Amino acid sequence: MTTETPTRERLDRRRVLETALQLIDQEGLDTLTMRRLAEELDVDPMTIHHHAKGKDGLLDGVAELLWEEIERPGETHDPAEVLRTLAHSVRDLFHRHPDAAPLVLRCSVLPRSELELWRAYLDGLTAAGLDQPAAVLRSVLTYALGAGYAEVAWLSVACEPDRKTYTDREVLLSLGQAIPQGTPPELAAAAVDMIADCDPDRCFHDGLELMLAGLSARKAS
Repeated sequence: MTTETPTRERLDRRRVLETALQLIDQEGLDTLTMRRLAEELDVDPMTIHHHAKGKDGLLDGVAELLWEEIERPGETHDPAEVLRTLAHSVRDLFHRHPDAAPLVLRCSVLPRSELELWRAYLDGLTAAGLDQPAAVLRSVLTYALGAGYAEVAWLSVACEPDRKTYTDREVLLSLGQAIPQGTPPELAAAAVDMIADCDPDRCFHDGLELMLAGLSARKAS
């Protein structure tokens, strides 16, 4: 009688990066180490170094995966719709991966997936008849990245990434824990004005539409 030996799934760079992203989502970015990743994959840590080229290479690779998740523009002749697709997809990325998404802000390398995204949106905006698409794309992308990062930081979405809404009481309790004791009342009130009094969906929508309204006015003139 022969006993079949189970075959181990082939390890490659893609699998290493996908596992790293899963660990960040489950345990947080600070807990990700080469040793922890090797343990999860049941391999020697040196194998991880071989595929990821060190810790910096690993984080750059995770950022590459994240850029791939951002939706590409559809076929439309409305530049505002192209930009809405980008902005909402970037924001959604931060809600899906609150701990990992800030890695897209790393500047150590420009991954191919990021460059392909830029090219797709520049071409989409040009096809929609927009002059100087890079200037507009840069502004909207920066807004979406900043808004997504601020939301997961300010509203503690990182603690409960699946939640979409928070009660006023929950937000105020979170603020109460974040504001140092002895903070002057007028400064605490500023935090309430900036965070507690703003529904994140409405704030993001209003800010984006304000930018797009400026784009329409500029195009008309």
